[in-house]
Amino acid sequence: MTMYQAYELKEKLVQEEASLPLGARARSKELNRLKILASAKALFRDRGFEAATLRDIAKEAGLSTGAVFANFADKNEIFVKVVEEETARVMTAMIDAHDTSRPLDDRLHHQVMTAYAAAEENVKLILSAFVMNWSGNATGEATQPAQAEIARLTDLVRQVVLETLRHAQAEKELPVAADVAHGAEILEDLIFSNIRRAYREGQTFASTTARLRFQVSLIVSGLKAA
Repeated sequence: MTMYQAYELKEKLVQEEASLPLGARARSKELNRLKILASAKALFRDRGFEAATLRDIAKEAGLSTGAVFANFADKNEIFVKVVEEETARVMTAMIDAHDTSRPLDDRLHHQVMTAYAAAEENVKLILSAFVMNWSGNATGEATQPAQAEIARLTDLVRQVVLETLRHAQAEKELPVAADVAHGAEILEDLIFSNIRRAYREGQTFASTTARLRFQVSLIVSGLKAA
């Protein structure tokens, strides 16, 4: 059975959560860290990355800015951790939706719509991650490590789609000659494009279902014709 990278990420997070320190002082610091992440996630979700300040995050958590800096180097580090947890949640929902009883195009459509449903409540957070990923060096030298990590996390979308296509290839639903890597890349772009379009037009992700079904069918048909 294929081990998806998203599952590896989820396992890593579970292991981190299970290894809370036992000492009272260390546990108190860890609880503060969790409070900071919870308040940051709420603010990033409501305001986006740029508008949420460290002072706001500290206030929302009921802590001082000093307590924030005792746990995280800067806002970028907090953001990456929040996005990592959100990515693990959404991607594992997408993986769990892989249903081999469905035809390939319906299977992909179902996986993506499941991911959309999981992601919808945190759309502004997700879009902020996209912006950081797309901005390249525009935001300055200090953010480059964060950009690299966000890029790695957003690549998981393509990886999940690619492994679904590879499974279909192994099951002879797609020809061996099909360029599944290219197909996964196109589908990744369409997935993100639909999110941006739905958000810009003030629609729910569910409103994209017909468009997505057509897009997926078009890509799958092209891969089958290889």
